[in-house]
Amino acid sequence: MKTRYIFTDSSLETIYDSFVVEGDQVHQTMISDLQEINTDKSIRKNIIFFNSEFLNSCSLNEFDKSDDDKLLKAKFFSSHVDQLLLNPSELTFFPSSIDNIGIWGESCYLDKLKSKTFNLRKSFFIPDYLLFFEQKNVVANLGSHYLLRLEDGRGYSGHQQKINALLESNIQILNDLDVLDASPKQLECLQNLEHSLYKFDLSSQVHNFHINHSSQLNILKTPLNINRLLYLDVIGVGEFRNFAIPLLIALLLSISINVTIESQNELVSKETKQLFSNLGNQSVRLINPKAQIDQLVSELQITDNKSQFDIKALDFLYNYPVDELESIEVNLDEQFTTLYLDGLSSEKLLILVNLLNSSGLSTEENFVEAQNKLKGSIKVFLYE
Repeated sequence: MKTRYIFTDSSLETIYDSFVVEGDQVHQTMISDLQEINTDKSIRKNIIFFNSEFLNSCSLNEFDKSDDDKLLKAKFFSSHVDQLLLNPSELTFFPSSIDNIGIWGESCYLDKLKSKTFNLRKSFFIPDYLLFFEQKNVVANLGSHYLLRLEDGRGYSGHQQKINALLESNIQILNDLDVLDASPKQLECLQNLEHSLYKFDLSSQVHNFHINHSSQLNILKTPLNINRLLYLDVIGVGEFRNFAIPLLIALLLSISINVTIESQNELVSKETKQLFSNLGNQSVRLINPKAQIDQLVSELQITDNKSQFDIKALDFLYNYPVDELESIEVNLDEQFTTLYLDGLSSEKLLILVNLLNSSGLSTEENFVEAQNKLKGSIKVFLYE
């Protein structure tokens, strides 16, 4: 099977280059519109590089790459809140441990691009600077614009003024730089440096990427659409029927299990309340939340029947520790919990509330400010 590689602008309107790789052969092709990729059913997948001048990037060196995507996003926005121009809730974050890079941009911009690609055959959209995946500093001229890839994982692409400004701000990068068809007349910062100017062959770089790169990062991942799969002949009607029957059986079984769980929910709630009562004075205000919740969950022995309390409240406490958290008060009758915090910054409060809301939890905040720090509580409603 063949793989197509396409290079576009940041709006996906203009296509600059297109290649098809089959085995060890790379062929330059002509394509004027992205919708044309639907006509060639022999293409296994499409890798679309786009000028990502509206996206930002960071290295993942300072983060634990074993964390899941949601936790990496929370840690990044928490530690870089002073660098963000928008609220975290208005941004989308994509990490790739293979590429050692975190990429983020405005959600509304990415939504517009997704709407343009919703009906395309299987495609992966990634910033064009990921074409250079080796750990070195590279600046390259793609004709319509420049790209810059750094050895720590970061990448940038856009007009020459942007790339020139990035290079001028870091002398260390300039002293260790592979220059590919980058004219010193356009990038002024290169004029006084002795750099070898390498001839840049885009087709060879595409082939190198095809053979050696294994990342599955997809900036414009769209949801599953059965009608789209049938229309594009990605899956046949017979194959769909064979797939749909076991899926329907699994769905009915899931519904049956869910009904059983709901019928046991009231009993589980009563047992949980009784266990909290047995703790005496510590039944409501938990001084060591994680340890005491671990104890309760262990004693309940309801691993196969987790309630919404387990899924939403406990997952958040495990995955996003808050140093300013003093204690937690749980009210099972009215189905809410209250987080008591002291010494919290206004920026961290905003991030904390946004993360809770993005997890499907409703909140109410009550804080007072003293010496630029906040003290108060966040009431979290456990059920919608």
